[in-house]
Amino acid sequence: MRKKGLATAVLAASAAGAAGFGWLASSAGGFLPGLLAHGCLAATIGGLADWFAVTAIFRKPLGISYRTEILRRNRPRIMRALAEFAGSDLLSREHVLESLSKQDFSEMLALYLTERGGRERLFALADEVFTRGMETLDMRGVAEVLEPSVRRVFSDIRLDEMAGDALASALSPKTRARILHALAPIARKVWHDEELQAMLLASIGNIREAYVGDQTMRASLFDMEELSDERLLARLNDYVTNWTGELEAGEGELYARFSGWLDNFLRDGEQRGRMTSAVRRWQAGQVESADIVGRLTRGLEFLRENCLLDWRRKLRGYLEQRIEAFLSDAAARTSFNAWILRWFDGLLAAHHAELPQMMERQLARMSDDEMVELVETRVEDDLQMIRINGAVVGSLVGMVLYLLTMAAERMWA
Repeated sequence: MRKKGLATAVLAASAAGAAGFGWLASSAGGFLPGLLAHGCLAATIGGLADWFAVTAIFRKPLGISYRTEILRRNRPRIMRALAEFAGSDLLSREHVLESLSKQDFSEMLALYLTERGGRERLFALADEVFTRGMETLDMRGVAEVLEPSVRRVFSDIRLDEMAGDALASALSPKTRARILHALAPIARKVWHDEELQAMLLASIGNIREAYVGDQTMRASLFDMEELSDERLLARLNDYVTNWTGELEAGEGELYARFSGWLDNFLRDGEQRGRMTSAVRRWQAGQVESADIVGRLTRGLEFLRENCLLDWRRKLRGYLEQRIEAFLSDAAARTSFNAWILRWFDGLLAAHHAELPQMMERQLARMSDDEMVELVETRVEDDLQMIRINGAVVGSLVGMVLYLLTMAAERMWA
């Protein structure tokens, strides 16, 4: 706006000079008034011509509509040209990448992290995003997403094969001895349980009563041998104790008999087939009926409630390590710069063709007055300098022509 005022002042001064020096030259005569009068007149003409030309770009000077309002009349063509220029030259993919390649993005990031509080801001942002994400996460929804995969994993586990492998492992004498050695103390403890002993004593009494009945000889035989219920239970306990002792020691007739029975049982193909089939049926039933979604939901909620604080600390520690590694590793910083350039290149490759359309759509949203104002404010000073230069050049041309005219008149006079 200052240049516009200056150009208008120059035009006004030229017109005033043309009028003043013209009156002085016509009334008093003289070389200098004539020279200045011709110079100011030419400056006025040049300034007016350039004012008309500059004004005609944006509006109708003096109301003249012929070949004026150039921007308004040629708006579609100008918009297309601007959009094409921006896409193919000003914002071309090559120019943008060339400019970006001169920037050290890793140094910018390092300065931000070390000197401008970026490290703490990054920690705070990561912590807030992670915490809010975990607190608002729908664990049941996550469980429903995971449920098919979890069910498929449990279904794919070959428990029948594992059971078969366990049986095959149990066939070796050493493994059988270990199994029997481990089972013997358990069997002995269970057998000598007070409630079981009381139940056995009552059962022995019932069996003897049923056996003796009203047979006097049978009753006498029990009395002669002093086979009371307690003594019968004691003998049975001694037998079980000896038997479990042999199992635990891994030797003796009872151990050999039981070990042989177990070996035959494990080697029986039909029996093993029934066992593996039973394992498969049990596994299928468990997988089918298990409330996997509910269990997963409860498990995930338990982890969130009890592990969130620890996860947050681990996240901060991980970010600390990554930042320190980035700051101290030149190769990592070089890799970061290359990654940024690749990211920009991919972004430009995907969307560069849209730039002309985007700019054209943006320009189309503007009214004619807004577009004229936008262009005028951007080139106002340069256009007003055209007016000033036109007045200056016009004044010089006018004075030169005056000098040539005077010289010709003197020569031919």
